[in-house]
Amino acid sequence: MKDLSLENGCVKKVFFKFAIPSIVGLLIVSMQIMIDGMFIGNIVGSKGLASVNLAMPYMSTIMSIVMMISAGGAVLASISLGKNQKQRAGEIASFTLVSYLAIVGVISIGSLFFLDKIILFLGADRGLLPLVKAYMKPLLLLCIVLNLPIYTETFARVGEKPNSVFLSGFVCCLSNVILDYLFILKFGWGMSGAAYATAMANFIGGLALFGYFFNGRSQIQFFKLKGDLKLLKNILYNGSSEMLTVVSTSVAAFLFNRIIMKELGELGVSALTIVFYVNTIVNISLYGLAQALQPIISYNLGAKRIEKIYDVLKIALTTGGSIGIVFFILMKFYSGPIVNIFTNGNTELTLLTNQAISYFVFAYIFSFINIISSSFHTAIEKPLESASIACLRSLIFVGIFLLILPSIFGTRGIWMAIPMAEFICLTISISMMIKSFRGIKENMKLSIIN
Repeated sequence: MKDLSLENGCVKKVFFKFAIPSIVGLLIVSMQIMIDGMFIGNIVGSKGLASVNLAMPYMSTIMSIVMMISAGGAVLASISLGKNQKQRAGEIASFTLVSYLAIVGVISIGSLFFLDKIILFLGADRGLLPLVKAYMKPLLLLCIVLNLPIYTETFARVGEKPNSVFLSGFVCCLSNVILDYLFILKFGWGMSGAAYATAMANFIGGLALFGYFFNGRSQIQFFKLKGDLKLLKNILYNGSSEMLTVVSTSVAAFLFNRIIMKELGELGVSALTIVFYVNTIVNISLYGLAQALQPIISYNLGAKRIEKIYDVLKIALTTGGSIGIVFFILMKFYSGPIVNIFTNGNTELTLLTNQAISYFVFAYIFSFINIISSSFHTAIEKPLESASIACLRSLIFVGIFLLILPSIFGTRGIWMAIPMAEFICLTISISMMIKSFRGIKENMKLSIIN
């Protein structure tokens, strides 16, 4: 039987042991998101799709906090395992869970008191406000369980149980299909039904992994809670780039919504929603690679194995490039049937969405390097570099191009902003990866000499 452990396994086989379940699991999650969109688009209509997109920047920002806490804790736990400190890794996992529950609980409940103001700030008009509110209120009420899979899946990967991520994603997706059918179609709950279905499905999927942490043979086990503000600070610091990645994307989505609502109205926001559904499939595949990368690099950083860090980074970049090219060809020439799933025969919406996708797809050729570079820097405890890449590609460059390109190219300029941002960020990502890798190499040489 071949050794596929982080300690002794072949790098390529270990990477795909983590990457394949991670990508498949996340693709299942993206299918869950798309199924939501299919039910909403075909039953509630274009107003429902627009409402989902208006709610997403705020809900994604809360999700980013969970990602920050989970990713930061996972990096520290992985390094502890690399140093053969299993109990410390379990203590970090326990403290991370409690921190996530407490922080997100306070934020989500507090948001309910200002919900109308938040929705109007997000760009909704008075006509869309009731639909957006019907969607956001259940999500905020159940926000703790809504985001549970982020925590459980992150630490399952750290504990060398990547196949469990696939299980969690499958359970989430299956539950969501059943609950969407019941709540939206049978019970007629509309937007609220979609929200309740998503939250409850995520809770079921997250719960499916919980038993792993109480298994005496698992790498990550819950220990007696042991942590302090210093540990919390380190967790938040190491996970900050993960948060900034999502927050930057959320702010960019907010800017898109405001500009498109002004230029194209509700139909334009509906088209953007469908584009984001499609983009989710592509990006989530690349994020699956990035998530597989992190525990392997963090473990080998702790174990001081520079050659394995180099090998896994090379494999991730090659695989990411292949995924980007495949999706570029697929969506450039065959996007029509996918778009039609959401539009319910609305010709105007279909044409506008296909036009947008024809520009967006160019981002797929460049984005894989930026995503992997950001994840690489998180794994080696360089969150500032990771955050810089995330902020540049998702917010700063996007914001600049959203201001410039529409005045030159009209509506087409809106759709060109993200591909241009990814392209410009590419050179920065590559140079930062080279510099950081050389730094690791030098530090390891010095530690051997000393």
